[in-house]
Amino acid sequence: MIDKNAVARCFGKAAASYDQHALLQRLSSDKLLQYLPTVPNMVNTYATTVDLGCGSGALLSTLAECSENLIAVDLSFGMLTHARGHHQLATPTYWLNGDAEALPLQSDSIDLCVSNLALQWCDDLAMPLIETSRCLKRGGLMLFSTLVSGSLDELTQSWAAVNKHRHVNRFLSEGEIKAALLKSGLSVESFQIEIQTMHYSSVKEVMLSLKGIGANHVHNKNVKPTTQGDLRAFKANYETLRDNQGLLPLSYKLAYCLLRKR
Repeated sequence: MIDKNAVARCFGKAAASYDQHALLQRLSSDKLLQYLPTVPNMVNTYATTVDLGCGSGALLSTLAECSENLIAVDLSFGMLTHARGHHQLATPTYWLNGDAEALPLQSDSIDLCVSNLALQWCDDLAMPLIETSRCLKRGGLMLFSTLVSGSLDELTQSWAAVNKHRHVNRFLSEGEIKAALLKSGLSVESFQIEIQTMHYSSVKEVMLSLKGIGANHVHNKNVKPTTQGDLRAFKANYETLRDNQGLLPLSYKLAYCLLRKR
């Protein structure tokens, strides 16, 4: 079981530093919006749009342009407060501190739900999809991205030779994600997998990139503390992965999904 309070605290602590480190999130949000069906004059195309797991609000300005009303939802009250303080939107916007697996929204009340790299923090991917389906009007859309098994493999490999403790979260396989989509009852209009590799100059920079966005919480982590010797061994293993440009890779495998309520 995922400790939602611990996840929320990690993201809340990272609210001020989030935008500085959230390069992957910006790249994936831009990619995600490419899957949104385009219609002439997108202004007010959707009566009510939800940004589920809005984080620091990277998607809000774009979603506000095509929506009559906007609802920003995030598990972290600290992150939600930060986003609210940094986005002045002309579109009426409502801010909700809530869990994607138990949405505080009425059934058949929204036209579009967009979620960028947030649903991997849920216990069961099917639950936020089922909840979103409940809240969507007929014909409504769910557009989301999430991490797939194979993400952060460089970290996993570098720790594997050190000890057997969990240092990296487990992500769902492509098959497990498709099974969750099937349970949702929503119609799949698009499903794409893409690998995005980031590059860093040092192991410290790699770890700061995760901590800076609050993504350093590891579920069910072994309570035994990591020793300095373990850290040195991990860093030495990671150093062997430097590429021809002398940089350290960190890979993410992302799924982009567009669903419709028929």
